[in-house]
Amino acid sequence: MPDHAFLVSTLTVAPRTSPDAGSTPAAGLPKCEPLGPIVDRQLAACRRNGTSLAVVSISLEGFEAIEPHYRHAVENQILYAAWNRLKSRLRATDLAVRVGPTEFAAVLLDVAQQTTAIVDARLVDSLSQPYGIGALEIVMSARSGAAVYPLGGTTGEALAGAAREALLKKSARHERP
Repeated sequence: MPDHAFLVSTLTVAPRTSPDAGSTPAAGLPKCEPLGPIVDRQLAACRRNGTSLAVVSISLEGFEAIEPHYRHAVENQILYAAWNRLKSRLRATDLAVRVGPTEFAAVLLDVAQQTTAIVDARLVDSLSQPYGIGALEIVMSARSGAAVYPLGGTTGEALAGAAREALLKKSARHERP
């Protein structure tokens, strides 16, 4: 898995400076939301139904390697494509959430620990595949961490925090020499 973005093609994308900049693909991205309250709402249903829940925290990394002149336009297109990849790989009962500028989360309903690990790996693999942006092919690095109710926490904040901490631990292990 790559540690940073890199261009596979040497062709460039023209920067977006048109007056209709509000209609860029980034306009299709949801606003960033705190994950804890979203998980809390799902936990209430899990408790009623006796089912499980998992939270996968995902960070898309490598934007700093993109040519600064094109970074904003390319970043928006990559984020839009990543958002659509994430949503397309979840079941209808699961939730995709944008939690930060380059961070997403998946709330997996009625899923076991082992299945969570499989879904987690598949999401990272999907989001780490090359992104075709104009004539460019850009490879990003995705990192993730997961937490499963009730072992990872019994509140939305606790589960979101445990998933984020798992992501940070994986990142720290990966960055060690």
